[in-house]
Amino acid sequence: MIASANAAYPFLDQLRKGLPTSARARQPLLGYLQSKRVIDSTSPKLRVVNVFLNGYDGNIMCRFAIEGDAGARTFVAPLMQLVLNRRHPAAREAAKAINSCGRRLDATARV
Repeated sequence: MIASANAAYPFLDQLRKGLPTSARARQPLLGYLQSKRVIDSTSPKLRVVNVFLNGYDGNIMCRFAIEGDAGARTFVAPLMQLVLNRRHPAAREAAKAINSCGRRLDATARV
């Protein structure tokens, strides 16, 4: 989650410059896709095609497709549920944002 929309837009622009890019699903998203029988592989390759700001809660969302999906379906998930390809220009910043958000969530959960 981004603190303000003004802080998110430069980061979104940086993310968009490297699209489309490959990514992997984190465990919660992977489990969800498997439970809905969208995938049967334990580690599908994903292709991120768009990123945008969810105005409701401030999360950065990703539209992605599963490589090799004959139906050419796209799905939407929070950026924190994906691991971007290391070669993406904003991969490090995305990881930092996700980790700091995760630490904040852990801290509030302990209170």
